[in-house]
Amino acid sequence: MVESPFVLKNIDTRPKFMNASAQEIQKRAHSLGTAITFQTISYNSSYTNITALEEFHTFLREKYDLIFGGSLSFVNVQEVNTHSLLIRVEGQRPTKNPFLLCGHMDVVPIASGQWARHPFSGDIYRDESDGEEYIFGRGAIDNKQAVIGLLEALTYLIEKEGQPQRTFYMAFGHDEEVGGKQGAGFIARKLEESLNKENEKLSFILDEGMFVMDGVFPGVSDPVAYVGVVEKGFIDVSLTVNGDPGHSSSPPKETTIGILAKAITNLEEKQQPSRFGSSVEYDTMKYVAPHASFGYKLILGNLWLFSSILSSILSKGSTDAIQRTTTAVTIIKGGIKSNVLPSEASAVVNHRIHPADTIETVIAQDIKNINDDRVQVTLMDTFDASEATPVSPYDSDFVPFQIIANSIHDVFNNAILSPGVMLGGTDTKHYLHLCDAVYRFQPVRLSKSDIPRFHGTDERISVKNFNQVIEFYYRLIHNANFDIEEKPMEIKAASLLEEKPVVLNKPVVLNKPVVLDKGNNDEVFNALPIEDYDIDYEGSGL
Repeated sequence: MVESPFVLKNIDTRPKFMNASAQEIQKRAHSLGTAITFQTISYNSSYTNITALEEFHTFLREKYDLIFGGSLSFVNVQEVNTHSLLIRVEGQRPTKNPFLLCGHMDVVPIASGQWARHPFSGDIYRDESDGEEYIFGRGAIDNKQAVIGLLEALTYLIEKEGQPQRTFYMAFGHDEEVGGKQGAGFIARKLEESLNKENEKLSFILDEGMFVMDGVFPGVSDPVAYVGVVEKGFIDVSLTVNGDPGHSSSPPKETTIGILAKAITNLEEKQQPSRFGSSVEYDTMKYVAPHASFGYKLILGNLWLFSSILSSILSKGSTDAIQRTTTAVTIIKGGIKSNVLPSEASAVVNHRIHPADTIETVIAQDIKNINDDRVQVTLMDTFDASEATPVSPYDSDFVPFQIIANSIHDVFNNAILSPGVMLGGTDTKHYLHLCDAVYRFQPVRLSKSDIPRFHGTDERISVKNFNQVIEFYYRLIHNANFDIEEKPMEIKAASLLEEKPVVLNKPVVLNKPVVLDKGNNDEVFNALPIEDYDIDYEGSGL
């Protein structure tokens, strides 16, 4: 019998749920749809759509006035480096070990490709093929669902229950898609100041990351909640070939472009070596093994014998990325005129570095695979190159991981929990010095056919799934109450005579009208022009 190494320990035996009505679910879906209409695009490290960010901030302040309005003594909102946000929610119980929940407000540009609808329409529509309603547009998955989902969950909790029990933070960066240095990089400094001032130490961090995936793992029919416990490193490598210019009527045997083309072919055909079994991907398979079909269960349950076979299976699809450093040629340049031999040809190769590799070993492998001294291989400094992160704890006895696991199970009760490698980059790299337990997971459900929508065309999330996103964050805040380390009480004699400020411990009654969201209409598509995207795009974000 194959058993999972992880045992779910039920934290809350009587979990409380939001149980939203159909009307509430639609209202929240329209809130996300409205958020999508703001074109908060990060093009490169020096150009982000600041106007759209400012308009988005205005929307957030108006829509979530309970949080941003300053009326609650236990909620503190800071604008960080003008365009990012750090929110501290102080708990009723003095907390030594708060946690941090993250999201980001920026999105990637619209790449070439035919979208079925305007990419910033925020439309809510029904797909006749499956009968589901979807919220459409750039940011639906990455990552406005997290920003709006967190604010909706916190608003509901305060309205219905008052002040939360445990202190926690929320951080929303504005430039994650281009490295996060101006957003999360500055938030990290403010957060560290607050933690030191309040004598606090972060218990865990949860940021965007992997998904609840349907039909992605071979031999597994149930959805897999894939939690990133380690994040791949990131480098850009430049390939350059120099030669003599001349007329195309008398070309050399190999032009600079031809030499470069062979180098690229060698990189793509040979690839970086598989590292299966040397990091978390080994446990990824052990966690899902009990739920696999018979044949795969036999393989996954006996990895000591069948690891090479499984590695071969993984290498045939997108799952290959979990077991090796990936190689992607993303930019190529060469030539200025059809009848002129190019004196230089160059390409940019993006690597996402497996935890068992290093920057040094990856570049050395590139040079070996290319096997041509005419090709210069150089580490670029477009972004700060980064090694893979340390691995965060994910065993059954580690309470922060149990909190996340319980929250997943509360909302996706048939999902199989599995730790794994986070394939893309996140803002968490800026917070690593503040906490050793860093997790990368978003409660978004994706099928194999949905994966290309991520940073691709026709990005969307179902209305049902977005309601689950909100429910997940609500349950996470509640489950975290079972691991509060309280600060010692400091009572001074003089303070006993002082008048205490009123702290809200009961539900809130809102008297202000809520700003209406933009609904669907036929004019939305034409009313939202897409900006000119003929700009060099840099990106290290997810």
